[in-house]
Amino acid sequence: MKKRLVRLLAWAVTAGILFLLFRKIPFHDVVAAARGAAGWTVPAAFFFGFVIYLADSFAIWKTFGWFLAELSLADVLLVRGATYLLAAINYNVGQGAIVYFVHRVARVPVIRGVATVLLIMGINVLALLFLATFGLAAAPDVPHAVKLIVAVAYAGLAVYVAAVIAKPRWLVSRPLFDVLLNAGLGGHARALLVRLPHIAILFTFQIFMLRGFGVAVPILQAAAALPVVYLIAVLPISVQGLGTTQATMIYFFARYAPGDSHAQQAAVLTASLVGQAGTLAFQIVLGLACLRSRVGRAVTEAAEESQAAPAPST
Repeated sequence: MKKRLVRLLAWAVTAGILFLLFRKIPFHDVVAAARGAAGWTVPAAFFFGFVIYLADSFAIWKTFGWFLAELSLADVLLVRGATYLLAAINYNVGQGAIVYFVHRVARVPVIRGVATVLLIMGINVLALLFLATFGLAAAPDVPHAVKLIVAVAYAGLAVYVAAVIAKPRWLVSRPLFDVLLNAGLGGHARALLVRLPHIAILFTFQIFMLRGFGVAVPILQAAAALPVVYLIAVLPISVQGLGTTQATMIYFFARYAPGDSHAQQAAVLTASLVGQAGTLAFQIVLGLACLRSRVGRAVTEAAEESQAAPAPST
């Protein structure tokens, strides 16, 4: 019941934000922005969806091999493709399917799988934080909100690094923190290194989509602001970051679009929606194809198992 209420709340937030955006931005400006887009924008969204998938799968393959279990790259590609579709329906189901699939094929404890997924999620945030720092150093005139969010993130990072170095007994004794603490700074650095290509492709994708709609965001400004966009997008307060992503991108990037304020906001809104719709369409097609494979069927069974199983003890 609680999970259902959380999902309903996420849908309500998504619908509410999109309603407010379309109420503020005239629909005819959105149509005009769509008509004025470069012809390569939709093909680019599908192409980047494919490249993002490859980079994401590679990072997962390497990280799992180091901290969880040795899997073939082909299996990871099929698992990741299948879980894209499951995650599009329910993010937690997608993550749970990965954990339970590895549990079934490699006989590793579920809690260790959960811990490794948490490590991957943390590395994603860490990569975004470092890129935002670089952007701030190169383009200090970004909105004050970026500086505040980065400062808070570094405060949290300091606490985390202290825990990794000190390895307090009361945390080490908990299975959920075993992977995170025993990875050490070197393990975190390796996981970060293989994740960077994925993050770089995400950045390139967003910049290309914005440019396709006439939004000429300087590279350094994008490097400072896009990490914040992605951090907000992954918060479990909306469906697939829909609504929150568009609102945040308008806040940061509308000033780089041509025309009056309505036209500027419409250009960013349309670029973001088209990009997100294009990659989602690719992921759905990919997921349907992967689910038809032997590995995909095993992922489906793993998803059902993860839904039926009680929460693992920490």
